[in-house]
Amino acid sequence: MLREAIIEIKESSGLHARPAAELAVLAKKFKSSITLQFESKEANAKSVINLLTLGLKKGSVINLKVEGDDCEDAIREVIQFFKYIHP
Repeated sequence: MLREAIIEIKESSGLHARPAAELAVLAKKFKSSITLQFESKEANAKSVINLLTLGLKKGSVINLKVEGDDCEDAIREVIQFFKYIHP
């Protein structure tokens, strides 16, 4: 199953190293593939380096794609992560 969501980065410092590492740890809990798309770039959410290459800043709008057996739980938790991200 494939699920998608559009998310706006609201954190003033964007997605820097610490939250990127926290997101990667969260994403690795799931069997589903979790991908973030921003402009023409795409990143595997299970890789900190991939996430940082997106250069996400406050106001960036990303497309979150989750595909796999546990996609419902995965997309819910990733959306929650972006709602409560802290600097």
